[in-house]
Amino acid sequence: MITTEQLILEAATKVFKEKGYDGTTVQDIADAANTTKSMVNYYFRSKEKLFGIVFKTQFLEFYEGTIRLLKSDLPLYDKIVNLVEDDTEKILKFPLLPIFILNEINRNPSMVFSLISNLSSETLGALDKQISREVRNGKIKKISAMDLLTNVRSLTVFPFLLKSVQMKSLKLTEEQMNLKLKARKKMIVELVWTSLKK
Repeated sequence: MITTEQLILEAATKVFKEKGYDGTTVQDIADAANTTKSMVNYYFRSKEKLFGIVFKTQFLEFYEGTIRLLKSDLPLYDKIVNLVEDDTEKILKFPLLPIFILNEINRNPSMVFSLISNLSSETLGALDKQISREVRNGKIKKISAMDLLTNVRSLTVFPFLLKSVQMKSLKLTEEQMNLKLKARKKMIVELVWTSLKK
């Protein structure tokens, strides 16, 4: 049976994704969880602490697959294919996640930086070594791991940020737009890989 604490956490995740930190009140969370403000504060002490738990969970959920992938022994091309696939499918499943993360990057960059720095130093180091081997073997142009990830993420994430605008301007349904976004996966891989090849 789901506990009150779990109900509050699930409700807070939904409300924070929809309204962001600044637009959410403890009362909003209490209403969504069908409980009281006192119960929210009893379990989580403050909106700030509750948000920290929600954000860290969502952030790690988004990035843990990336970390495993980049640390794997897969060839670089396969990593790019899998990264594009993973990002696209994850955002289709959780469409509010990119905006949620971007809003927090703007609101509280120090917290996001601490999460990224804890996760990325070893991961980026491993990817940089793999890229260096490919460069030495004459297979690709020189690029940093961070720049490569930025290129991939820009191409996968940005179209989702414009999703509602594109749906309106192209007169597409949600299903049609999602198919269009899925179809971009192959194009993104080709664009990124072509830019790397010598």
